[in-house]
Amino acid sequence: MRTPTGIIGLDTELDGGIPQGAIVLLAGEPGVGKTVFSIQFVLAGIAEGEPGVIGTSEDPEALFELANSLGWDLRAAVDDGYASIVQFSMTDEYSALSTEVSETDGNLNQVLRPMTADESTSAMIEAINEIRAERVALDKITTPLASYESSREFVGRVTVEVANRSYCTTLLTGFRPHQSLGYTALGIEEQISDGIIDMQFSDLSGVTERILSVRKMHGTQLDLSEHLYEIQPGRGVIFV
Repeated sequence: MRTPTGIIGLDTELDGGIPQGAIVLLAGEPGVGKTVFSIQFVLAGIAEGEPGVIGTSEDPEALFELANSLGWDLRAAVDDGYASIVQFSMTDEYSALSTEVSETDGNLNQVLRPMTADESTSAMIEAINEIRAERVALDKITTPLASYESSREFVGRVTVEVANRSYCTTLLTGFRPHQSLGYTALGIEEQISDGIIDMQFSDLSGVTERILSVRKMHGTQLDLSEHLYEIQPGRGVIFV
């Protein structure tokens, strides 16, 4: 069984999509479109009747605005119960901050409390179960304020536990510094992933272009070709 990404050319190369239940790393430096790909993956699932959950360190409003800039109504998907967003705000002790909303005198007040990796996983599983999600996108779930070792442990534990406990097809984004030799700065993402999709900038033609290639995908015969892609309003990531 395969889970389509929503990117037609990529799904063709992957024999229909990502292997169902797999963890797939989406690696690349800032600006290549990893977050756009993540949102597109979740919205493509909703179109197929597969709800999705996004785990992120970003304010959900930033995701709504990004989606809106591409002509997508992610907020409506959340409001209608087809998508859910779990926000992480990691500290150096690899805990997150959960947001609790309390009502006092008719006013809504945000209350932040420390949240461990296990609690973060539980929050994801609760969201997955609530909407019966079949897809998960974990995008930038750590912050630059956390240490290298703490970040590695947090990413590894949350990703593996969410995948193992939910059986969802999981897309995990990984940050790669410019001109880095590895796929990600942390290195843990590629170790726990069943597949790797590499997104990068190329200047070989004299013009900066975006290049995508599938470097690994369990159960899939690959030719490792590099594909030009663009990010277009209304369509997201497309092969050109």
